[in-house]
Amino acid sequence: MCCSTDVKHPPGKVMFVHFDNERSRSVFARFEAACEALGIQARHDVVLEFVGVDVTDEAALGEVLREGLAAAPVAIMAPNSPVMMEAVRLTQSTPIVFFTHQDPVDLNLAASLNQRPRNLAGISLYLGIELKMLELLREVAPNARRIGYIFDSDEAPRPSVGAFLESSAARHAVEWKMVPVRSIETFAEDLRAAGPIDAWFVTKAAVLDEHRQSFVSTLLATRRPAIYPSQYEVAAGAPMAYEAVFDDPYGALARQLDRVLSGAIPGEIPIERPKRFRLSLNVSAARASGMRVTPQLLSRADRVQ
Repeated sequence: MCCSTDVKHPPGKVMFVHFDNERSRSVFARFEAACEALGIQARHDVVLEFVGVDVTDEAALGEVLREGLAAAPVAIMAPNSPVMMEAVRLTQSTPIVFFTHQDPVDLNLAASLNQRPRNLAGISLYLGIELKMLELLREVAPNARRIGYIFDSDEAPRPSVGAFLESSAARHAVEWKMVPVRSIETFAEDLRAAGPIDAWFVTKAAVLDEHRQSFVSTLLATRRPAIYPSQYEVAAGAPMAYEAVFDDPYGALARQLDRVLSGAIPGEIPIERPKRFRLSLNVSAARASGMRVTPQLLSRADRVQ
């Protein structure tokens, strides 16, 4: 008699940590399909697991990641900045593949895009387009002087943001009003606390991602010009957005994971970045907000509704 020494090991686990809502599950489904198209699950013998958590709750996010790391996942997918930052804090060995609208250097996670933790790979949509966003806002609201800068209350303004605010205030004679957003429940109160505002400059806040429709509706109620960071807000009724565009984000994220699982050192994989930009307009919302919509602006827009 003889016995086989072959041992069937369970498949490796890839954690995908995101908000616990339907939109985040839809993002996961698209990413899962992109991985399937590349044959990642079969070739690398892995399963993808969605892990839902309020990523703005630092304690809850830390607990979820610690529990996940205890199970020795082969990789962590971080589709937003809070997950990326907490994962980097908790592990220097488990590969982390991120997707962020921010600059990893500005987040103090890397000395440069080429000098970063060895376990960190991913995609950054940050290209420093704040000045262009301000120019567009001033084009549609030429008399705006007091501009509300809406950002996540949990995130102190980064050095590059501070430099932009300081230089643009002097160059364009605008007065910035900092508007930290605490939650969607307090958003209207946060706006009122800013005092008189001529226009709004909206950044990629976590509250906006999680409660897009409510966020946009609350800001629309102020009837002030506004510019947003993505076309998704315009689709939800916002007047205008300007963004860096990544043509196939789910496919790119899947390719980054494929390289990691194939044995590449994450920190040596080039970070992917956008190569083009998109201006989106909702004409009726823009006019209702008092924005000047010219034929020239319409001709430059990539998407109009």
